[in-house]
Amino acid sequence: MKPVTFYDAHCHALTLSHPNFLSFIETARNRKMESIYAQMSAPDYLVGAIFTKGGESLRNMLAVMENDVGSLFMLMEDDLLGKYAKPGDPPPLVAGGELVLGRLRFDKLVIVPLIMDFERKDLESRATYYDRPPAKPLSAQVRDVLIGIRDYRRERPDGFLEIRPFLGINTANYSPESLSKLLEAAFNGYERGAEAATKAFAAMKDFEFEAEPGLPLRFAGVKVYPPLGFDPWPDEGPERDKVNFLYSFCEKRGIPITSHCDDQGFRVIALEKARDYTSPARWRKVLTAHPGLRLDLAHFGMQYSRPIGRTKTAASWSLSAISEGAKKLGQSLSQPTEWRDEIVRLMLDFPEFYTDISFNGSEASYYADLMEFMGHLGKATREVVEDRIMFGSDFMVNLTKIRSYADYYRLYANSELPDEWKRRFGHDNPERFLTGE
Repeated sequence: MKPVTFYDAHCHALTLSHPNFLSFIETARNRKMESIYAQMSAPDYLVGAIFTKGGESLRNMLAVMENDVGSLFMLMEDDLLGKYAKPGDPPPLVAGGELVLGRLRFDKLVIVPLIMDFERKDLESRATYYDRPPAKPLSAQVRDVLIGIRDYRRERPDGFLEIRPFLGINTANYSPESLSKLLEAAFNGYERGAEAATKAFAAMKDFEFEAEPGLPLRFAGVKVYPPLGFDPWPDEGPERDKVNFLYSFCEKRGIPITSHCDDQGFRVIALEKARDYTSPARWRKVLTAHPGLRLDLAHFGMQYSRPIGRTKTAASWSLSAISEGAKKLGQSLSQPTEWRDEIVRLMLDFPEFYTDISFNGSEASYYADLMEFMGHLGKATREVVEDRIMFGSDFMVNLTKIRSYADYYRLYANSELPDEWKRRFGHDNPERFLTGE
C-alpha cells in the first residue's frame, strides 16, 4: 500500500554562513525610518520576538543555525521523535513509524528546504575596515544543502524524512547564458511524480559534489525572494527577458516555484520596492503571461504592517462581503488583508496557483482567524481555496515566535481546523503542487 505522506512545503536549511547579514544591517542602518516604521507597525514580528525574555528566541534559533545542514535535518527529526522533550511536554509526534497529528496518521514526512539566493552583485563597499563586499555565492549554500542531504541519508538510511530542496534564484545575478546553464544543470532529467522524487532522494547517499560535477543537482523546484531584490515582473528589456525565460522553463516542465509573500522578512532593498515586488498584484502579471505556471505565494500574503496607532484587532482579518462564486473579493479592502484577498482571486483565475501558511501557524490564534475567513467565503470559492492551501513551517525562521519545530506541528494538530482540511493542507494539496499527483 502506498505510504501516506505529510508535507512541510516550506522550511529552510540555513546555517550562519548563508545569510548576508551585513547587507541586512546596512539596509537597516541607512534606512532608519523605514526600519522604525516596519517594527512599530508590526510589533509582534522579528525584532520584538527575538529580543524578548533576554534574547531567548534568538539564542534558541542560533542553537539551530550553528549546526551543519546534515545535523540540522537530524535535529528536526529528533525533535519530532521527542528527543528534545522537556518535563511536561506531550508525547512524541513520531512514534512507531508514524507521524501522529491528532486523529490523522502519516507514514512519511517530506520536507522542502528552500534555498535563498543571498548574492548581491550590486553590493557596494561599506564603511568598515574590511570594506570589500562579502561573497555569498549561491554555489556554497547549494553545496552545503546537498551534502547535508547526503549526510542525513548515510547517517539515517531508514530515517523518517525525505528531503526535496528548492533552488534559490535571483535572475538579476545572471546573464541569459549563465541562467540557462544553471537551470539546465539543476533540472537536467527532472521528472514530476512522487516516485521519481523518492528515487532521486534515495540516490543522494552516493552524491559527491566535486567528483561528479556533470550530474543533475536534484532539485524539486525554484525559490525566489523579492525582498532580496528579485523583481517578478521588471520593465520590458533584458531583465524581463530573463524572468520570462525562468517562467517558461518551469512552466513547460511542471517545475514548481515558491515566492516569499508577506510584508516583512529578510529585506535588503528599500521598503516600498520590497512591497511592490512582493505584492500578489505583481504576480498576476506573471500568471497572465504564464497561466500554466505552478506557483506558491507563501504565507497566504500575510500583512503585519498597519498604520501606527491602529489596534491589531481592528486591522487584522477584516472580512469583505463575498458572494457565491464571485470573481472579485472584497470591493472595499482595508489593510492588512488585500494581499490575502488577491491571492484568493488568483486561485479562482489560475488552476496551478497555491499558497502556504508557513510561519503564520506559529500562533494558535491564526487558525481561528483562518477558520473565520474561510467561513465568510461563498461555497464555490471556499472549495477552490480548500484545495490550494499548503502546510508549511518556515523552520527555523519560525523560532522567532515559537519554541520548536515539534510545537509548530502540535499547534496545527490541535487547531480547530477540520481533520479533512488538515489532511488536504498537509497531504493532498502539497502532493499535487510538488508532484502533480
